[in-house]
Amino acid sequence: MVYNLIELYTAKGVPSMNKILKSFLIASAFISLSASSAMAEVFHVGSAEGRFSLSFPDTWAQSHNQKPDDLLTVWAPGENDYASCRMRVQEDRRYVIYPVNYSGEIQRSAYSKDFWFDYLNEYTDPHLAYVTDVGGLGRGFASYAEAFYTTSVGPKVAKQAIMFASLYNDRAYIFECSAEISAYPMWHQSFLSVAKSVDFTKIISENRTGHYDPGFLSREPLIIYGERPFDDTYHW
Repeated sequence: MVYNLIELYTAKGVPSMNKILKSFLIASAFISLSASSAMAEVFHVGSAEGRFSLSFPDTWAQSHNQKPDDLLTVWAPGENDYASCRMRVQEDRRYVIYPVNYSGEIQRSAYSKDFWFDYLNEYTDPHLAYVTDVGGLGRGFASYAEAFYTTSVGPKVAKQAIMFASLYNDRAYIFECSAEISAYPMWHQSFLSVAKSVDFTKIISENRTGHYDPGFLSREPLIIYGERPFDDTYHW
């Protein structure tokens, strides 16, 4: 459309205001339509029960969950690709007593390679190809894994998968995306985009000292006198 305006100036001299206005309106409509289409490409869904949200392309479809802890399952188009993602949420209150600055160490201890070996037991012929503890999911530290397996429910399909496991507050979030092995490369980037969109409802304060009075740590120690003058107990 900009080319057309330049052509009007060079070939026919200064155009009339009607022609300029018409060209401007067409260009504006095109930009507006493009923006609307871009906004419609992503579908956002949240789970109050699981306290998480994520986004995925609106060409994907939600499906019935297979496991009791599956809170969201979405399938990508392509009948023979078997491309899908699911979010599993499991209660885990073992570490809620620890301060937030221990989150990284807790993840590396509880949700790393050993966790993935156990997790893949629900599949047939599983192979754990890669694991790293430097990933992230939502607001939590995460283990990232790549694996191969054959589905044990429904049609027998040899699949390649990426998986994330993150513990946030009292819940473990396991996010998995997979596709038929030959089709997987086509979906890899889409899977990563969906994983990147995952967010958790904020529960944990980032302040290492919690919600104490701001002047708490800078005050003089509280002295409680005992029965004898020098029998003192200091409480920090």
